[in-house]
Formats: sequence, structure tokens, C-alpha cells
Amino acid sequence: MIESFASGFLVFAYFAAALFQLAIVLGAPLGEYSYGGQHEGKLPTAYRIASAISFLVMLALSGHYLAQTGILEPLLPAEQNAIVNWVLVGFAGLAALMNNITKSQKEKRLWGSTTVAMLLSAILVAL
Repeated sequence: MIESFASGFLVFAYFAAALFQLAIVLGAPLGEYSYGGQHEGKLPTAYRIASAISFLVMLALSGHYLAQTGILEPLLPAEQNAIVNWVLVGFAGLAALMNNITKSQKEKRLWGSTTVAMLLSAILVAL
């Protein structure tokens, strides 16, 4: 039961993160909320390209967790899926760390607690 809730939360969180990245790609002035807050307003092209890649990754992660809920068919056998779940715990841990040590207070307020919740949810799914 808790695993299903955690998976559902991760679907929502990664999809929301994907939309955030898409907004950056399209030129939204979110520089202070991303990439360490190094740039105010619209991000330079290189960061927008990185956000395009992040957008695709976040959609894929959302799809992975949709499979964990049973809505989609898993692409991997159960043993490999379990390994991927633990790799994603590491990914979520890195995201939580980076978003909580950033010098950008706006980025930390937006993503700090969210990424910690994503990490805890990823752990629940992996267990």
C-alpha cells in the first residue's frame, strides 16, 4: 500500500519536474530556481539544452514509476527492475543533496524538501 502511494507520488513529482524543465527549454525566466541559481531570468542556450535532456529523463522516470504502480507494463524483468529502483534511489539522493546545498535560496525552497520526499519515496519503492 505505502509502496503504491510512494510510486504515485514519484510519478507526479517527476512529471512536475519534467514540466519545470520544459518551461526552462521554452524560455521561462526560472534561472534563479535551477542550476544553482547562477543566472537570473531566462537561461543561456547550453542550460536550456541540458533542460531538454532533463525533460526527457524526468518523463522516463515518471514512466518507470508508472510501471511500479502497475498502470504500465514494466520493461525489465523483476530482478533488473529491482536494481534500477536502487540506482534511482542513488539518483534521488544526489538530487536531494544538490538541491539542499545550493547557494540559491529560491532553488532550495522550491526543490529542497521536494527532493528529500522523492528520495524517501524512492527508498520505499526499492524496498
